[in-house]
Amino acid sequence: MDILIDDGADIFQVLNAIERKTGLFILNRNLDYLYHFILGYTFLARCTKANVKNIEMLEAFSLFVKKELNEEKNSACDWFGSLRFHYGTGQGFEKFFEYWSKFKEVNVY
Repeated sequence: MDILIDDGADIFQVLNAIERKTGLFILNRNLDYLYHFILGYTFLARCTKANVKNIEMLEAFSLFVKKELNEEKNSACDWFGSLRFHYGTGQGFEKFFEYWSKFKEVNVY
């Protein structure tokens, strides 16, 4: 669990851990739970001034999802709103990690 609390954690590692062992982090494979975990995690990182590597990639991920779903860049939805609208909460969770995997292919060096 060190990847969650150590200064220098990486958002890619955190999300990989959630995908592999969902029940350790959130109740079940539900997009709403994932979103609220990420909101809380990023809030805690900001409040504690923890250095979470690549956390800014979540904003880029929102633009990536919009492009994949052929949505306008200026729509009010972030990745969560887009995925929830198109897929709901159950399938949206699976689609999050499908898109996250594609996103990592082009954004992780």
